[in-house]
Amino acid sequence: MRQKRIAKRRLILECIDEMRQEIEKIAKEIGFDLVGFTPANVEDKYTNRFFDWLEKGKEAEMQYMRERKSRQDLKKILPGAKTVIVLGINYYREQSPLEEGHGRVARYAYGRDYHKIIGKKLRKLENYIRDVHKGKTKAYVDTGPLLEKALAEQAGLGRIGKNSCLITKYFGSWTFLAEIITDLEISDKKKNSDTPFNICGNCKICMEACPTGAIEEPGVIDCNRCISYLTIENKKEIPASFKNMISRTKTVFGCDICQEVCPHNKARQKTNEHPELKDPIAGDSISLKKIKEIKSDEQFLNIFAGSPLMRAKRSGLQRNAKILED
Repeated sequence: MRQKRIAKRRLILECIDEMRQEIEKIAKEIGFDLVGFTPANVEDKYTNRFFDWLEKGKEAEMQYMRERKSRQDLKKILPGAKTVIVLGINYYREQSPLEEGHGRVARYAYGRDYHKIIGKKLRKLENYIRDVHKGKTKAYVDTGPLLEKALAEQAGLGRIGKNSCLITKYFGSWTFLAEIITDLEISDKKKNSDTPFNICGNCKICMEACPTGAIEEPGVIDCNRCISYLTIENKKEIPASFKNMISRTKTVFGCDICQEVCPHNKARQKTNEHPELKDPIAGDSISLKKIKEIKSDEQFLNIFAGSPLMRAKRSGLQRNAKILED
């Protein structure tokens, strides 16, 4: 009897492994560079740290970050959730030299909004899971109330570095993340326990390079001081104490400094092979004069429709450009 149970369990595990391999194969055919699987629960070490971060007000004005229940229990998002499929896409590209009178744009915002690009790929993978394996799904691209870097680390895609970015073994932190929560039980517990590579050690280069000192301690970002937050999510006037710092970076949208100085990233600069990411809208940089001359929200939309720059709105982009001109 015991031998029959063991044989049945072995067969079940073989079927799960085969299903996982099929999903990984399809995901890569669709265009994902990284695929991992983790049980649909976030370990306490991640949630405790995140809630402590919130209690200290480090999320600044991003009130949507305060959704707690689903971050603790993914069954609040998808009843019966058992597995999270974590996916990654490399977005690294070389940047052209910054011209006089231009403001630098973060690499991720070069072309079309990645939410739209990855969203289409997710729908294809979801359709496969639903049609072939009859699984229920719920997908997110950096928008849902879940701790995606924690899930990615649990799934073995990489490790969270001192700059709070997920640093992957093959692409560094130049990686878009996305997730599919499913009621299929297909997590790879053995893979989850693997350590991809030594992450930061005693290195503090990113912490020392941050112009505003936003990386207060390893893995802890104070968004109130972060240039990415200040130039994108922040809808208010940027505090005077940060304006000179931002001006020196020549940044008009976002910031890549803590990623650019990372030794892991310098060793893993693989130009992305995704044609959807290669057509520029904002490009590597934007003429400050061009930004200043935008006269209406309609004109702003005509220039930057489909771009991540829509997040800052015309008022935010012109505010940032003025700082670089002053």
